[in-house]
Parts: sequence; C-alpha cells; structure tokens
Amino acid sequence: MGRIQYIAWLGEQAFSALLYYWPLTAVLVAGAVITLALKLPLLRSQFCSRHLLIFSPLAVTLLILLWGALMVHPSCSQRLASSWPSYVVLALLIVQLVVSIWVVWFMKGYRWFSAFTVALEQWFAVACSFVAAMSVTGDWL
Repeated sequence: MGRIQYIAWLGEQAFSALLYYWPLTAVLVAGAVITLALKLPLLRSQFCSRHLLIFSPLAVTLLILLWGALMVHPSCSQRLASSWPSYVVLALLIVQLVVSIWVVWFMKGYRWFSAFTVALEQWFAVACSFVAAMSVTGDWL
C-alpha cells in the first residue's frame, strides 16, 4: 500500500469512528447547519475570503494523518516503537485546538457557526490523532 493510499485509509478509519459515535457527530452537524441557515442571508451579502479560514484547522488534521503515514511502525516488528512520534501526534492535536480557537475568535459575527464547524473539525482531528497514534506505535485495537 502506497503512502497516499495509507493516508486515505487512515482517514477512512477516523471517519468511521465519527459514524460510530453518530449522536455527537449529528449534534455538531445539526448545530452547524442551523447556525449557517440563520446567517445565510447575511453571508451572501458580506462574503469575503476570510470566511474560508474556517477550514484552516483541517490542514492540521491532514498533517496528523500525514505524520501517521510517514512514521508508521510495522506491527510485525518485534522491537518497541519509540514514543516521540506519538508525542508529535499529540502536539499536532494541540496545535489544531489552538488554530480552532483562533478561527472562532477571528470570525466575529459568525462565531456560533464557526464554533460548531471547528468543533466538528476538532472531533474529526481527535479521531485522526487516535488512528495516527495507533499507526506510529504499531498497537492497533
């Protein structure tokens, strides 16, 4: 399996975790849709490129998946995996949280929508970091 395919596979595993815990995912999606519907008339008249910053936490999520694919520890290996790659996964998750907080602060006037959207992105990042941590340690559940 190539690196790109492995990244996609890790993403699929994380997405399936979102579907497994569907009540929380449904609440976050419903909150984002409702708050977007309330702000849609205002959004059409005042749309600017800064509104696309709401998707910037997904870049860190992609880095988490990329790290999980680059630092994969073979599960057939008899030696123990070093712990520092899993610390990098945790650090990237914290960076994603900081970026999410910054996005909510920056989106004045759209804070409820941005809060629900980045919460959904953060929920996906937690699932991705869980899968990436399993990948870099070689301990799969």
